[in-house]
Amino acid sequence: MGAFSLVNVIPFLNLVLAGFVLASIAARFIFPSVSLEGRTLWLLRSSPMPVKDLLWAKFWVGTLPLLVLALGIVGVTNALLQVSDFMFAVSVMTITMMTLALCGLALGFGTLFPQFETENAAQIPTSFGGLLFMIASVGLIAGVITLEARPVYGYLSARLYNTRTDPTEMIVGFGLAAVLCVAVTIVPIGIAKRRLEAVER
Repeated sequence: MGAFSLVNVIPFLNLVLAGFVLASIAARFIFPSVSLEGRTLWLLRSSPMPVKDLLWAKFWVGTLPLLVLALGIVGVTNALLQVSDFMFAVSVMTITMMTLALCGLALGFGTLFPQFETENAAQIPTSFGGLLFMIASVGLIAGVITLEARPVYGYLSARLYNTRTDPTEMIVGFGLAAVLCVAVTIVPIGIAKRRLEAVER
């Protein structure tokens, strides 16, 4: 019983570590993406491409490699531990949603706190905006893990003691975690869009 719990809890907790790794990479590569436009921002103003399309293009260019890395980390860990199908599905879905949300946060904060005059791109993530992004990332990761902890615990308990899993608990926990990730993905990009449009005016 103890081995079963440990094997299935470790990949769940591994999501926290993977989240911090992804947040650090997003801070280095996605957060500075708008700031790196620097003095060439006037080209964006004269471009026929809408600001929304520009931001989403930056989002996907930065997110897809991170998503591949995230799924690789989780997939290898789960394969080595031979976790249950349930925990494998939870891990994959959670890290996917969390990656999208972290990248949305990075792009949003990077646009709200641009460093257009900075010549060294490595200094941009250490700015005040970068600090706020990392704090928000910790809050996001903690929120997702907290929301999913109860349904995961309920599932493991049901498997251990041959009891029934509460479907309401599963729907509410995972549903709220998904809503949180979707909101944190979309809202910061919407704010970034308004910020860039204000700069254009």
